[in-house]
Amino acid sequence: MSDLKGDPHGTDHRRHPRFTVEEKLRAVLTRPDGTEIEAAVRDVSAGGAALIVGSNFHNETFVDLHMEGFGRVNARVARQFREGIGVEFNLNEKERAEIKEELIKFRKAGGRGRY
Repeated sequence: MSDLKGDPHGTDHRRHPRFTVEEKLRAVLTRPDGTEIEAAVRDVSAGGAALIVGSNFHNETFVDLHMEGFGRVNARVARQFREGIGVEFNLNEKERAEIKEELIKFRKAGGRGRY
C-alpha cells in the first residue's frame, strides 16, 4: 500500500494491497435492522475497506455495503478508528478476484494506489 501514514516503518502486513481513494467515493452501509447509513470510502482492497462514517458500529457486526461504482458486498466490521470503521469483505475467492480486477480498472481510470 502506498499510504503508510499509520506505519512509518513500512511494516504493514495486510493480505491485500490497499488502494487509497483520491476523491470521496460514496457508500451506504445497511445495518442488520435495515437502517441505512451514508459513508465515504477512504481506502479499499480486495479484502476490505476503511469507511468514514459518523455512526457507531460494534466490531463483528455484519453489514451490507454498497459502494458507488462497485455494487453491493456483505462485510463484517473488523475495527474502529477515530473517523470511522474498517470492514472485512465476506467473499469467496472468485468474488475477491473480481473485486481486485474492478479495483485495478478503477485505479487505471484515475484512482491512486499501488498494485
